[in-house]
Amino acid sequence: MVWWHLWSGGIGGSLASGSLDPAADVWWLAWVPHALGQGHNLLFSRAMYYPAGVNLLANTSFLLVGLVLSPVTVAAGPVCAFAVAVVLAPAADAVCAFLMLRRYVSWAPACFVGGLLYGFGPFVATDLRYGHLNLTVLVIPPLAVLVMDRILVRRAGSPWLAGSWLALCVVGEFFVSVEMLALGAVVVLCATVVVLASRRGDWRTGLGYSLRALATAVVLSVTALAYPTWWYLRGPRHFTGAVWGDMTGFAASLASFVQPHGQLFGVSYLSGGNGDFLGAPLLVVLVVGALMWRGDPVLRFAVTMVLVCGVLALGAELHVGHADSGVPMPAWLLVHLPVLSSLAASRFGAYLDLFAGWALAVVVGHVRGELRDERAGRRSAAAGASAVVAAALVSVALLPPWPYPARRLVEPPVLAALAGLPAGSVVREYPLASGTDGDGLVWQAEAGLSYAVTAGYAIVPGRGGQATISATPDAMDLVFAGAAFGRLTPQNAASLVPVVRRHAFDDHAAAVAVVRDSAGGPQLESLLARALGPASLSDRSGALWLSPAHRAHQAHGARHAGTVSASVCRPVSAGGGGSGCAARAGGG
Repeated sequence: MVWWHLWSGGIGGSLASGSLDPAADVWWLAWVPHALGQGHNLLFSRAMYYPAGVNLLANTSFLLVGLVLSPVTVAAGPVCAFAVAVVLAPAADAVCAFLMLRRYVSWAPACFVGGLLYGFGPFVATDLRYGHLNLTVLVIPPLAVLVMDRILVRRAGSPWLAGSWLALCVVGEFFVSVEMLALGAVVVLCATVVVLASRRGDWRTGLGYSLRALATAVVLSVTALAYPTWWYLRGPRHFTGAVWGDMTGFAASLASFVQPHGQLFGVSYLSGGNGDFLGAPLLVVLVVGALMWRGDPVLRFAVTMVLVCGVLALGAELHVGHADSGVPMPAWLLVHLPVLSSLAASRFGAYLDLFAGWALAVVVGHVRGELRDERAGRRSAAAGASAVVAAALVSVALLPPWPYPARRLVEPPVLAALAGLPAGSVVREYPLASGTDGDGLVWQAEAGLSYAVTAGYAIVPGRGGQATISATPDAMDLVFAGAAFGRLTPQNAASLVPVVRRHAFDDHAAAVAVVRDSAGGPQLESLLARALGPASLSDRSGALWLSPAHRAHQAHGARHAGTVSASVCRPVSAGGGGSGCAARAGGG
């Protein structure tokens, strides 16, 4: 229901709209089976930003998700795999939270409600509309809670096995999202302090078990992640400093927790909305429940962690509404530490929802139990608990823009023709991946990454090694930018003819492709025709110029075959009409 618009157009026929991020997610999903099938390094790719390439661990590449969904990607394409992923992500999160809550709450419907708040709560609902699979695939944190409970509280079974399970959670989350792993580590540290403080004089009992389990987890995690961590921090195309510069603004405000749109401006930029919202009714239910059943240690712990995560989400300084009060907060330390300076404090909202769902499940269980003890009957007890749930979640359910918007995908035949180039060919595409236009990456992914592109959309090192999503432009990038901004006037275009003629096929580019209905597309097409001659392929969707070396290769193949080569052209029916492309003299 949430993704109705995504599936109504047919399997793999639509994509989430409103951001470039879904296109990048499609690309990441395509990379894993491509790299495994071709024997490439899974952590580095030159298929984007050729020839420099991109460091996948320094990006939101969610390699583990790509691996799990590889069968779908291979069988039905990465666009379909994206659709499957965004449907499964919140449901899988909710199911894992439900399984965790069954350890603490006996009434299954109460656990269902807690899982619902976690899987479809404000944090996931805010980010899911743009895909953001690195942030919305949150199946591991609830499972890690069960492991930490065994290590710190129950202290039962083999400590070596418990530590191994914890290491598995750490390694798994690393290959889903390094950021969420770092945030989770901070939350686990805080939770450990809360648990040990609650045990008071009893905390030494079984301490040896906990230390052995944690030592096992550390040794196994460090062993498994030593090389990937080096690759992330010092590998090819790594960056230095925070991803988005000053991260202190990307935090919740006090208003965020009770107002759907009470976040700072930066939060909206990062996640498209307020992922820290809980709503006044839910907060009232949690506070009243904590007071009524303050003797319940599980409820006390869950509510305490709601408070802890809320404070961490406020970031380095306290904000009231949109105003900065200047009051330092505990998260101030995080933004001044290496690596952790890239954390967005607002994303503690993911763990805020987990503990809020936990506390709500316990409260609902207590409400139902109290009503049954008063002999209100099973149905009346369930009705009373349901009333509490409705009161708590009514404001939360109104936050997301459900169903999420999606747009139909129509591949321009001129780009479809690129799949016919020899494997590994390099292509310059226009329009570049920028703003909300990432369709070029989608079609490259759908073609099995059979060709590389000189542009892209990823975090790469820029000037001074600082993070940027805009690689250092070359001459053709500047020409493309001029077209995008409407600066290719007849006078400017005339002066650019020598530049295009000299640099069009730099970096071993085999082809230059232009989509005609893009901003500045007709003007750029005219400039390329003046500089490079007639297009090798042309139809109503755009034009494509082959490099002299590739034209010579095509001509040589045509002479041996005794016919006109059409290896760069394949029939396309998706949206373009006709046969897909038309060959011109000299092109093939």
